[in-house]
Amino acid sequence: MADSHEMDEEQRADETVLVAYVTAHLESGESFELLPFEDTQDVKSKVKSLLEDWARSGFLAQCDKFYPWHQVRSIETTKVVELSQREWEQQRQAPIEVARMRTSFWKTKKTREKKSGDEGEDSENQPRAA
Repeated sequence: MADSHEMDEEQRADETVLVAYVTAHLESGESFELLPFEDTQDVKSKVKSLLEDWARSGFLAQCDKFYPWHQVRSIETTKVVELSQREWEQQRQAPIEVARMRTSFWKTKKTREKKSGDEGEDSENQPRAA
């Protein structure tokens, strides 16, 4: 009976991902979330390892900004969740889809602006003010 319980635990561990959400707090009062950390077994060690690497480098990177460590007041793990592989993949894809939609919008917006700029003096197609 213990063997089947152990197998269930191992199988569940293989099917789930631990995700840690981490927030950086700066001396200026600004704070921001770092990218989520994920691991199937030990997300705490992964967070600790990456933070140690950042501390050695002397900088905390967030997108295209780099903050010297003396500007970082604290790093806080705000939550850790266990998700199925499927749930995690869906959550990871959501921001990518939003970014695609934003890019698509701006491409469309730029195209419209060019067209209206090219028409120039054609006032028949322009909306009239009330």
